[in-house]
Amino acid sequence: MASLTWLESLKESFASTGLDYEDLYELIEASIVRGRSNFPAFIYDASRGVGFSVSEGFFYSLDQDWDDPDAFSEVSFFLGEVETSSIPVPDYVSLMKIAADVYSAFFPDEGDGVLRSAERLEDRYSKR
Repeated sequence: MASLTWLESLKESFASTGLDYEDLYELIEASIVRGRSNFPAFIYDASRGVGFSVSEGFFYSLDQDWDDPDAFSEVSFFLGEVETSSIPVPDYVSLMKIAADVYSAFFPDEGDGVLRSAERLEDRYSKR
């Protein structure tokens, strides 16, 4: 199954960065395995500044999820009502660009759109 294979490759690629990737990976994996989203939609929403909720209490937030988007300074992950971790925005962007590259390698027909979303994501947060 290609979807599971790409996720395994994604986890390996994330792990090789030395960045704090676990919560982002778990959220991406859960959204796909549970059928809540696919990666092209996930990264498209992210490129617009919108986080994602896998289920009630299992989500992450980006600037457009905040009451004051200008106060956004890190990507926060939540389980229940508790923030489990947060990562610097540049680390998040780096991880999402890696995810786009890995996804594009496994699904070349969808690669252009995913890579465009990754570029928009980088452009959006390069100002922060």
